[in-house]
Amino acid sequence: MNRNIFNLTRLAPWLGLIGGLVLCCLLALFFHESPWHVFKILTTSFYNSKFDLGLTLFYTTCLIFAGLSFAVPMKAGLFHIGSEGQILFSALIGAYLGTAIVPFDNPFSFIIATAIIILSTLAAGAASALLIAAFKIFKQAHEVVVAIMLNFIFAAITTWLTVNRLQSPTSQNPETALINESFQFLKNDYLKTYFENSPVSVFLFAALGCCMILHFVERKTFIGYKIRAYGANPHAAARLGFTQNEILMISLGMAGVFSAGVGLTEVFGNTFQYKIGFSPQYGFLGIAVSLLAQQNFLGIIGSAFLMACLHKGASDLDLETEHLTRDFSRVLQAIIIFSVAASYYLAQHFAGRKRKS
Repeated sequence: MNRNIFNLTRLAPWLGLIGGLVLCCLLALFFHESPWHVFKILTTSFYNSKFDLGLTLFYTTCLIFAGLSFAVPMKAGLFHIGSEGQILFSALIGAYLGTAIVPFDNPFSFIIATAIIILSTLAAGAASALLIAAFKIFKQAHEVVVAIMLNFIFAAITTWLTVNRLQSPTSQNPETALINESFQFLKNDYLKTYFENSPVSVFLFAALGCCMILHFVERKTFIGYKIRAYGANPHAAARLGFTQNEILMISLGMAGVFSAGVGLTEVFGNTFQYKIGFSPQYGFLGIAVSLLAQQNFLGIIGSAFLMACLHKGASDLDLETEHLTRDFSRVLQAIIIFSVAASYYLAQHFAGRKRKS
C-alpha cells in the first residue's frame, strides 16, 4: 500500500500535465481547429530549425532558474509564488546598472564592473524575496498573500520607472536604453552563432551548473539537511535548533537569487535592455516545472525543457493555425499550471489520508 501511495504521488504531476495538455487540445474544437494539429504544433515546433531549438533552450534556461526559485523554498515547506515580481525588479536593476556604469579601457576594470553589476542584480533579487521573509517573521503574514501583493507592486514600480525615468530616448516602445556596448559581449556567444542568432547564451550552462550545485548542497551539506528537515517537520527541526527565521532567510534569499538569474539571462544574454512585458510569466511557469520534477534539482532540467517545448509550440499557434492567437498560449499555460498543481496536492492529500487510515 505504501509503495502504491508513493508511486501515485510521483506520477500525479505528470498525469496532471497530460490531462491539462489534452484539455487544451480539446479546447481548440471551440475555435474550429483540429486538436491533433494543435497537439502536433505544441510538441514538434521546437526542432523545426536550429533557431527554434536555440529559442527553446533560451526558454529552458529561464525556466530552470524559475523552477529553482520555487523548489528551494518548497523544500522548506514554503509555497513561493513571488518569483515573477522578483524577476522584473532584478532585471530592471541589471539594465539600469548596465547603462549607468561605464568601465575603463582595461580588462581589470571591465571585470570589476561586470562583477558589480551581476552581484548587484543578484542582491536585488535576494532583497526583493527577503521582503516576504520579513513580513512572515515580523507580522506572521502568509507567504502566498505577501508574494501576490509584491508581484503587483514590483510590476507597477518597474513599469513606472521604465516609462517615466529610464525610457530609451531612441525608442517609442516601453523599454530602457541598451546597456553599454562593453557589456554586450554575449552578442558573439558561441551558442548564439551555432543556433542561428537565437536568444540562447552561456547562461544555459550557468543554470545547469546551479542545478548540479544545489543537488550536491541538498545531499552533502548541513545547510541542505537543515532546509529539508524543517520542510519535513518544522516542530522537530525546531527542537534540533533550526530556527524558522534562519530557514526563511536562507531559502527565500536563494529563491530571489535564482529569480534574478532570469533577469540576467534576458538583459545580458538576449535583448541587452529591459523591456516591459519581456517575461511570459516565467515565475508561474516555474511552479509547474518544479512540481513536475518533484523538487528534484536535477529533474528540473528535464521538466524545464519539456515546458519550454510546450511554450515554444504555444507561441507558434497564431502562425500555424487559422483561428488561434498568441493569447491562447496564456490559456494553455494557466490550464497546465493549474492541472499540475492541483493533481500534485490532491495526490499529497490522498496519500496523507491513506497513511492515517
